[in-house]
Amino acid sequence: MQDNILSVGEAAKMLGVDRTTLWRMHAKYKMIAPPARFSIGRTGYLRSYLENWMQERMNEAIEELNQSK
Repeated sequence: MQDNILSVGEAAKMLGVDRTTLWRMHAKYKMIAPPARFSIGRTGYLRSYLENWMQERMNEAIEELNQSK
């Protein structure tokens, strides 16, 4: 099975943020890994990494909600 490599712009769009925000998410806030260099001129994120990252954030939010009840 082949995993899709998303450019930084595509990754930002998938997460619903702009490229600058995505950069801050990893450089300043350490929320997400930096983009990986897959070859010369090809830097980005694996789609599966972003999907897993989003699912983990959702699970954390649900857990926090359940704890506040």
